[in-house]
Amino acid sequence: MKVLKAALPVSILLSVSTPAIAETDKEGSSDHPLLSRYPGFYIDTYKVRDFDRAQLIVSPMIDDDYETMTAEGQVTNIEYRASDASISGFQLFANYQKALESLDAEIIFSCFGEAECGAKGNDFYNYSIRHTALFGGDRVDFMEEFGILSAKFEQDGQAAHISIVTAASRNDDRRVHQTIVSTASLDTEKIGIGTIENVTAAIEETGTVVLEGIYFESGTSDLTDLSNETLDTTGAYLAENPDLSFYIVGHTDWVGSYDFNLSLSEDRAASVVDALTERGIEEDRLTSVGIGPVAPVANNADETGRAINRRVELVLRE
Repeated sequence: MKVLKAALPVSILLSVSTPAIAETDKEGSSDHPLLSRYPGFYIDTYKVRDFDRAQLIVSPMIDDDYETMTAEGQVTNIEYRASDASISGFQLFANYQKALESLDAEIIFSCFGEAECGAKGNDFYNYSIRHTALFGGDRVDFMEEFGILSAKFEQDGQAAHISIVTAASRNDDRRVHQTIVSTASLDTEKIGIGTIENVTAAIEETGTVVLEGIYFESGTSDLTDLSNETLDTTGAYLAENPDLSFYIVGHTDWVGSYDFNLSLSEDRAASVVDALTERGIEEDRLTSVGIGPVAPVANNADETGRAINRRVELVLRE
C-alpha cells in the first residue's frame, strides 16, 4: 500500500508535551504505512496476517449488542501504549479522528464515552471477548474514557478498513488499539505455485521457484493452513523428481533487527523442510537456509514490497 502518513493536527499536538518513551517498540513491529502514531507512544503488541477477516464496530451498543461489519484482506493489529496522565482520552480520540479526516477516509461510525457509545467501556470489553472475530480476534481494553472510530479509505485503487479504539484509565495508562484491513494488499494472483508442470518449467529455466502461497503467523515460523496447497504441490513435484536435491531458502523484509530477521528466516525455512518431510520427502534432499532481509526483490519502503520480500524459495542444489 502506498505510504500515506496521516499527520496529526499541529494545533492539537503543539499543546502536548511529548513524554519520554519508557518502553521500546516490540521487536519486528512498525507503524502501518497508512497512519502514524500519537507522539510518545510505543508499540506493545503487533500482529500481521497476510489474509484474514476482522469485524469492526459500526453502531452504539443497544440492548447489550452492537452492529458490526466484516472486512477481508491483510489484517494488521497494533496496540500503542503510553503512561502520561496529561493526555486525556478525548484528546487521543480527537487526534485520530482528525487523522482519518485528513486521509479523506469515510468515517462509518464514531462515538466517545458511555453516552455516545451506549455502554460503559467494561461492557464493550466483556462483550468483545465473546465476539471472537471483532478486531480480528484481538482483545481490547476499553477502560473508563474510550472512543471508537471505524472508517473506510479508498484512493487510486487502494482500499482499507480502519478501526481505532482510544482508551484512557483514571491513572496514567493510555492505549490506542488500531486494526487496519488492507483489502487491496491481497495479491489475488498469489494463490499458490500452480501445477507440478509450473514448478518443473521454473526449475528447468532458472533453477529456482518462489513458493507462492506459503503463509506464516506474523513474526513466527508457524505455517498456516493456507500453505497446504503449495506444500502439497511442492511435495508432489519432489516425489516425481527423486534424483534432485534443493535448498529451501527463507527471506524476510527489513522490519526489525537484522539478527531477528536472520533467525526468523532460518526458522521459517526449517519449518517448510519439516512440512515437506512430513509429506514423505527424504530429509537429506532438503537443506534449509535463511538469509534474512539481504536479498529483496521489491522495495521494502512500502507494505506491498515488504509482502513480496517475505518469501520462501526452492533452489536447485548439486
